[in-house]
Amino acid sequence: MGYTHGTEWSDTKIEQKIMEVVKNLNLDHFPTHTEMIKALGDKSLQSKISKDKGTVYWAEKLGLPIKYSETSFGNKFEVMAISDIFENTGLHSVQTSSRHPYDLITDNSVKIDVKASKEFTNNCNAKAFSFNLEKREPTCDIFILYCLNDDETMRKVLIVPSCTLLGQTQVGVGKNSKWNEYMERWDYIKQYSDFFNNYK
Repeated sequence: MGYTHGTEWSDTKIEQKIMEVVKNLNLDHFPTHTEMIKALGDKSLQSKISKDKGTVYWAEKLGLPIKYSETSFGNKFEVMAISDIFENTGLHSVQTSSRHPYDLITDNSVKIDVKASKEFTNNCNAKAFSFNLEKREPTCDIFILYCLNDDETMRKVLIVPSCTLLGQTQVGVGKNSKWNEYMERWDYIKQYSDFFNNYK
């Protein structure tokens, strides 16, 4: 499976190291990156997990819950997106570092930004969701927009190619919004992946 920091990794080795961290720190959840480094003294396990299938895959394989309480609101939905993408397309995704201008890389090719918004009442007294895209020139291929109830349960999810949002820094999604046509369009991610694979 390759080497990271001089370690020869296999699936069995990864599982053993994860459970070593869980045991040493007496955890009841999948170890965070900080906990892995604290227990093992280096970033080798964290790095291998990020590059090989990702946190959600290994947490589910080992039956360990992911600790959301220490993650930001946005990071919580990045992790959710990794699981949703796999469930709907069969493609693996990993989170990028904070230095990257997008949140996830799927199938080693598709760049994805994840946004989440709770419902609010706009100036016309109508319910809507608002997403801050931050840049007029998108740096991702696809936006995943999670529309949430107040308790953060899912109302709907939109899969929007970034080329349709060129020049926009804000997206408002109402009951009859034109953006609703992108609801659950997970197939777009697979189409992008297939396109990029043609040139690998």
